Amino acid sequence: MRKQSVNLWAVLVCVVIGQVIPALWYSAFSEKWMALNGFTMEQIKAGTSPVPYLASIVSSSFMAYTMAWVFTKIPVKSLLAGFLIGLLFGVVFILFEIIVKDMFSMRPLLLSLIDGGVSVLVYAITGAILGVWRKYE
Repeated sequence: MRKQSVNLWAVLVCVVIGQVIPALWYSAFSEKWMALNGFTMEQIKAGTSPVPYLASIVSSSFMAYTMAWVFTKIPVKSLLAGFLIGLLFGVVFILFEIIVKDMFSMRPLLLSLIDGGVSVLVYAITGAILGVWRKYE
């Protein structure tokens, strides 16, 4: 019986996608997101730093690798199964947490849905990629 292992190429693709999707997402929702946060374009431009981007790459790397490792243990063996489990992880572990945290911070639900929705999408797509692009030893 072949043993499934972590596919580092699939993880790398997921990390790249984990940077592209949020860039597109926040471009689409930028005006509403800035308004809900009370930010101006001047504040956004003044606060530009490479640190959040580096943190995002590191975070995406750990998330994708960990999901790939979990998928070898379950095991996940299809695009659909990977998508559904990624979606479940995104909703349960990320979206719900953001909503609850934002409720205590008295932030609008729409802001929670914008910030959490992108993570749900990234997790679902990451799950789909890792579910279909498997590696065996």
